[in-house]
Amino acid sequence: MIAIIGGGPAGIALASALDRLGIAYDLFETHRLGATWRAAPPDLRVLSPWWTNVLSAHEALRGNPFRKPRAGEYLAHLLHIADQLGGNLRESCKVEALKKDANGACWLDTGQGRFGPYSAVVLATGYFFAPSLPSPAPISDDSIQVLHASQISDYSQLEAFRAGTGPVVVVGRRVTAGQLLLELDKRGIACALSLRSPIEYRRHGRIAELRETAYFFWEELQARLRPGLKRPSYPVMDGGRTRELIDDARVTLWPVIERIENGEVIFDDGRRLRASAVVLATGYHAMLELLPASIPQDAFGTPLNRAFEVENFANVFLLGFDNLYDHRSRYLRGIRSDAIRLARILALRTTAT
Repeated sequence: MIAIIGGGPAGIALASALDRLGIAYDLFETHRLGATWRAAPPDLRVLSPWWTNVLSAHEALRGNPFRKPRAGEYLAHLLHIADQLGGNLRESCKVEALKKDANGACWLDTGQGRFGPYSAVVLATGYFFAPSLPSPAPISDDSIQVLHASQISDYSQLEAFRAGTGPVVVVGRRVTAGQLLLELDKRGIACALSLRSPIEYRRHGRIAELRETAYFFWEELQARLRPGLKRPSYPVMDGGRTRELIDDARVTLWPVIERIENGEVIFDDGRRLRASAVVLATGYHAMLELLPASIPQDAFGTPLNRAFEVENFANVFLLGFDNLYDHRSRYLRGIRSDAIRLARILALRTTAT
């Protein structure tokens, strides 16, 4: 019996792959299945084309395969796959501890009791519920609301900042920060951008779209020709409208925030800005609290592992983390391939035991 911790795309993709191999499993989800996509704004667009992200091959041609679906559509796809799963699905069941017995079997302590033994446990816990905060965090007297982008489940929440006395300060320089700038501008809400380092933009325009379409085919071929290729994988800010807002100074650029007091944001160069709110688009870190703190991580923040299995922690595997197998491993298109690879490894383990 296999235990899967996490009911997002990684957990569901692995469960589906295990079903095809006839391997029994329990899947544990702290919230509801698809919790990350339930929490994302429904209008948020996935960064890559539909055909690269679907977990079921026969759905790749449903509609325009090159469209970039909105989060709501992808959630519906995810839940459709989940409805077909054959294992034990335990929603609203938080895993609080992962333990091993003298024989190496794994046990899970949860809010609903202890489960096990399992021959293997897969951490598919992802990133979304572990937002990264600036380090060091700015000192604040709470006179301005500070929230992380993960707390915005619908862009209509931004309307609350319309009545503020200053701009909304977005902290970050990657794709999420850019999406927030566009949504704020769409609503006529003034915004500013706090940066630690210069912005990089994705190419924009018709030619760039054609190149991007070709890129995903090339990437798929490259993955076959150069298996296990690893490289930085974080997406940069979109160009186009976002870049126009910055270049035209409709979005003003500011340095790192030092502190917040008396309704003002004070930056590390001494300048002050009266603001309506601060939104942190500062990313996420891997949810790995169930692993011993002593396990070392690689340059991408992923625990050292061999064929998905955590080094020095036998029978515990990872899925959906940055550069786990290759540079696509934390993204939907990489997760679906990694899930098949891992399922085959687990099948061999199950047969051997």
